[in-house]
Amino acid sequence: MSRACMTTIIVALTACEPAESELQVRVYGEAFIEEGISADVFADGWALRFDRFLVSLGEVKVSASASAGAIAGSEPLQVYDLTRPSTGAGQLVASAMVPVGAYREAAYQIAPYVEYDLSYGDEFVESDATAEDRELMKTGGFSVYVAGAATKGAVTKTFAWGFATRTSYSACEAEVEVEGPDPDSVEITVHGDHLFYDDLFAEEPNVAFDLVAGADVDGDGAVTRAELEAVDLRPLANYQVGSTGIVDLWRFIEHQTTTLGHINGEGHCQSTREE
Repeated sequence: MSRACMTTIIVALTACEPAESELQVRVYGEAFIEEGISADVFADGWALRFDRFLVSLGEVKVSASASAGAIAGSEPLQVYDLTRPSTGAGQLVASAMVPVGAYREAAYQIAPYVEYDLSYGDEFVESDATAEDRELMKTGGFSVYVAGAATKGAVTKTFAWGFATRTSYSACEAEVEVEGPDPDSVEITVHGDHLFYDDLFAEEPNVAFDLVAGADVDGDGAVTRAELEAVDLRPLANYQVGSTGIVDLWRFIEHQTTTLGHINGEGHCQSTREE
C-alpha cells in the first residue's frame, strides 16, 4: 500500500472518532440556602438564614440518549455544605470528558453519611466539607442537617435539625447538550424552602414558619425536635398530609427532606424514599 493511501485511511478513521467535551455535575442550593429566605417569600412574614445546610450526596450518574458515554459512578457519599457562597456556580461534584451530544437523564442519592476508605473515581472531585461537618453527619447518621435562625420583628427562633432519610432521585430531566469547547454542566439543585412548605402535596403550598416558631413552648428561642414532635397537625386546615399517616410537625418536615432534590433548577426527578 502506498504511503499516500495509508495517510488517507488514517485521516478518515480520525474524522470518524466522536468529538469530546467536558461534562460537569455540580450541586447548588440556590440563593435561598446561600443567602437566606426573605420575608416576602414567607406567607407569615418571617425571614430566615441557614448557617449550615449539609447534604450527604452520592451515586451520581448522568446518562446519554443520543450519544455514547456518561458520568456513571457509585462513588462514596460526600458531604457538601450548601451555604458556602458560590456566586451561582454551586460546588463541583464530578467532571469527565464525554462524547458531544445529548444527555437526558441523571440520578443521585441523598442518604445517611458513612465514611468510606475507597478512593474516588477519576471523574469525581473530593468535596471541601470540613472534618467537623463530616464527623457530625457520621455520628448522627444524617443525610441532611440544617441549622440557622428565623426572625420576625424582635423575635428570633433558632433551629438545628438532623435527618436520616434516604432518598433516591432517578429519571431526572437533565436535558443538557454537550457541545464544547467550554464545559457543559448538569446541576443537582436543592430547594431549601421546601422544608417550610405548609402542605405535602399542594401544587403551590405556602412557605410558612409561624407553626414552627409556636412549637418553642419553653420560650428559650430554640426549636427542638422534641418540640416539633409535640405539635399535632390533625386539627389544622393547612399542613395536609394525604395518606402518609403523619400527625406531628417533626415528621412533616422530615418528609419534606425527601422532596429537596431537583435537577437544573426546577427540573423534576422521580424521588423514592427508602426505609
